[in-house]
Amino acid sequence: MSRSDVVGYACAIGIMSGTSADGADAALVTVERGLAPRRTKLVAWSHRAYAPAFRDRVLAAQEGTLPMRDLLALHVEVGQYAALTALDALGAPEARGLRPEVAGMHGQTVFHDPQGKRSGVALSIQIGEPTAVARALDCSVVSNFRMADVLEGGEGAPLVPRFDFHQFVSDVSDRVLLNLGGIANLTRLKPNAQVEEIVAFDCGSGNMLLDAIMASLDPQGSRYDDQGQEAARGRADEEVVKEFLADPFIARRPPKSAGREEFGAAYLERFLSRTGGLSLADRLRTAVEITAGAVARGVALSGNGKPDEVLVSGGGARNRTLLRAIGAALPGSKVRTTEALGVPVSAKEAMAFAFLAFESVSGRPGNVPSATGARKEVVLGSITPAPYTK
Repeated sequence: MSRSDVVGYACAIGIMSGTSADGADAALVTVERGLAPRRTKLVAWSHRAYAPAFRDRVLAAQEGTLPMRDLLALHVEVGQYAALTALDALGAPEARGLRPEVAGMHGQTVFHDPQGKRSGVALSIQIGEPTAVARALDCSVVSNFRMADVLEGGEGAPLVPRFDFHQFVSDVSDRVLLNLGGIANLTRLKPNAQVEEIVAFDCGSGNMLLDAIMASLDPQGSRYDDQGQEAARGRADEEVVKEFLADPFIARRPPKSAGREEFGAAYLERFLSRTGGLSLADRLRTAVEITAGAVARGVALSGNGKPDEVLVSGGGARNRTLLRAIGAALPGSKVRTTEALGVPVSAKEAMAFAFLAFESVSGRPGNVPSATGARKEVVLGSITPAPYTK
């Protein structure tokens, strides 16, 4: 009997690679067994940054310009990268004696077309070979999380709301869980919310535009604006902000989801063309206000009244200028990070996919139809078994 069985917890590990394509995160967690809500606790976390050449290939895959054979090779390499990141977490001193029952690998999204508008087939494709992870960790792996929801007519995203419900639902506080990854997405949890009452959706670009501006224009070649220091020196072009907030996606009522198809290279090119006369700082500040405005409009779409709290996670949670802008756009709501409730901002999504993997192998649904638009709840993912041993 393992230590996790003694205390009534399952041990799982989640591996997340987001649309920012900056690397892989792994979170080793314990998940409460039994009735809802089942809380998840972080044990150890690790991050492996993508090398520049590797990241370029991932971005090319996301933009649809990577040749097919290179894409197939990248599929295996992303899985190997995920396995190494998970082993890093398992090697942490605080993980001693724990071994996961299951791993949840999100993989790297390379094409998201849940309504089939671009391809003619409803799909959401993530690369990352799960066998590489199962072999390295000697446990079963849940991957391909999104397609079960897509095939039920859903967006396949966001999937984190089921985790948000278990982890953050409150008796008294009206909460918005805001994740600022490459895409900004939110979950609205009214006090004592039930699963069928959850509202969640992607609300616009998160870090994607900000990081792309830095990568394109910063003479030092930085991947991101550390803590929003450069943006803090700039002034926003209000006309550009107004124009970009008129994007039909931002006003569209949920369910809705987005990827680089909406906010990738073409979106960056349009922004750079429109802001050609601005300094780097002014461009970044303009992009900050676009992101903050999209978040505020998303919150307004999520339900009546102002939420008591906005709990922020993801890389954007470390951008102080962006957090201040969101706070200004949402007067009356307390804006703070998920770390205030014991969930590190960088680990939250990896923790979520560890939780979802445990739900899948337990035969429980992982999607939230009110968030994705699916016809019904479904068990998520494809399961790759642990290697056979006699």
